[in-house]
Amino acid sequence: MTPKSPKFFHSLRAFLFVLKREKFFYILGITLVILLGGATSLYLLEHRVNRAVDSLGDAIYWAIISMTTTGYGDITPSTPAGRVIAAMVVVSGLLLLSLVTATVASVFVEKKIREGKGLETVKFRDHVVLCGWNNHAEEVIEGLLRSMPVKKLSLVLVNELSEEEVETLKYKYQPHDFKFLRGDFAHEDVLARANIAQARSAIILADTSGQHSLEKADERTIIGTLAIKSLAPEVETCAELLNPENRQHLRRASVDEIVVRGEHIGNLIASATASPGLPRVIFSLLSPEEENNLWKVEIPSRFIGKTVADLSAYFKKEHKALLIALLRERKGLALESILTDDYSAIDQFIKRKFEEAEKDYLGKKDRIVVTLNPADDVILAEDDSAVVIARKRP
Repeated sequence: MTPKSPKFFHSLRAFLFVLKREKFFYILGITLVILLGGATSLYLLEHRVNRAVDSLGDAIYWAIISMTTTGYGDITPSTPAGRVIAAMVVVSGLLLLSLVTATVASVFVEKKIREGKGLETVKFRDHVVLCGWNNHAEEVIEGLLRSMPVKKLSLVLVNELSEEEVETLKYKYQPHDFKFLRGDFAHEDVLARANIAQARSAIILADTSGQHSLEKADERTIIGTLAIKSLAPEVETCAELLNPENRQHLRRASVDEIVVRGEHIGNLIASATASPGLPRVIFSLLSPEEENNLWKVEIPSRFIGKTVADLSAYFKKEHKALLIALLRERKGLALESILTDDYSAIDQFIKRKFEEAEKDYLGKKDRIVVTLNPADDVILAEDDSAVVIARKRP
């Protein structure tokens, strides 16, 4: 069975459900009754007097041709009663087939309307869910298009933009496989429609779409992150904050990455005075027009156990890339690792106290340690990843 089969069968079940709701099968049943009834009646009336009606199969063939108003003329009733049956079959066929066609067409039209309004359920897997919208959202999309293979980027936009704004975005990103869902990403039913449980990652922006104000953006970001983590704990989340004081609340929501808008702007302004030109270097690395970009790449297995100098020389020679940092995932000690299997009263007391404290004393989550400009003699480990500057991903 191919990987697309589950998606196909899910879509087929949904389509059949809509047909059932529209009473398609009821209309189809009446059509079949009239078809078989008309064929049987014609056979009983004509098979002894009409050489063209030699069997029940001939009568069924005639009924199908008559109901679809094709009328080849190779079989025609020869008795008055047969002609009455023929007239009834033809008229019934016109009415019933029109209803069947209209029902099927209405299902497809309704689906297109729901998609246009952002009310359909997404069937994507391993996709990116972009929650919320603000003035920087298109820059985020452009960054995703640059840093991820376009063919593998399935993006779902969840926000409350107007239909005119959505149509503009659809036109702008028409070549790409994007879906739009209208709704509040802080609601679990909306996230479920975005198939968040099967997503690769989720980005939560400081949302100003619809009637939402910027003053409440951080609050909704925190609630949205909690909703995502409750539905899909393993989905990687990156959230945008306006107020750095809310960082602790997002960490309690188990967010994976936090970006604070305007953070480090003071250092950039100071460096523009102390070291003129330095901010331009940083902006160039983050600019979409710049040829060189920052890339996080996996370290080839043959370099595990070797030094940073060996890896740096490899990137420079083979990919014309400059190694600038190492990312190391440091696994924390989970609370469950130090408790007994049977969870005694003491174990339950310890766990309850840690939960009441709402702090990650034992490092329940993996933490990423960044080492800028690592020394040449540093030994590379399996948990390491490299950050390089290059024109394209190595």
